[in-house]
Amino acid sequence: MKEAIGTSMVFNLIIIFVGVMIALLFGYISYSKGFKIRNRILDRMEEYKVYNNDAKDAIAGDLKAMGYQTSTSGKCKIVTKRSKNTNYIVSPMTDSTNPYDYCVYQYRTTKGVYYGVTVYITLNFPIVNSIVRIPLYGETKIIYDKGMVEG
Repeated sequence: MKEAIGTSMVFNLIIIFVGVMIALLFGYISYSKGFKIRNRILDRMEEYKVYNNDAKDAIAGDLKAMGYQTSTSGKCKIVTKRSKNTNYIVSPMTDSTNPYDYCVYQYRTTKGVYYGVTVYITLNFPIVNSIVRIPLYGETKIIYDKGMVEG
């Protein structure tokens, strides 16, 4: 009884520790990719100053180049705490022109408009067949040129 912990138990602990570290690394990489995608969409929105077909095409090209996966389910939801009459959904999550998993919201203020973007990180665990969707939300700066605003 001198050695209460055997070699196989230590080996199992090492395997579990390495598995947890790999899962954390995978999660961190996916989360940072989500932030990169969100920031790219926000940059395009500020570049075009309005969410129109040109901005949609540029965003779709960026998402395709970055390997962002297309959506299979879900609808856009208001994710902010503002009242419903000051914001509305500009882009539905999935339609024929927007196959990607992101939502665009427009907010009107007295100074101009700004946009909010929600992208989703999808983590698929094949062993347990579970899919985890984590939303990431971000906003553009206020766009002061009201002549460019649609709607």
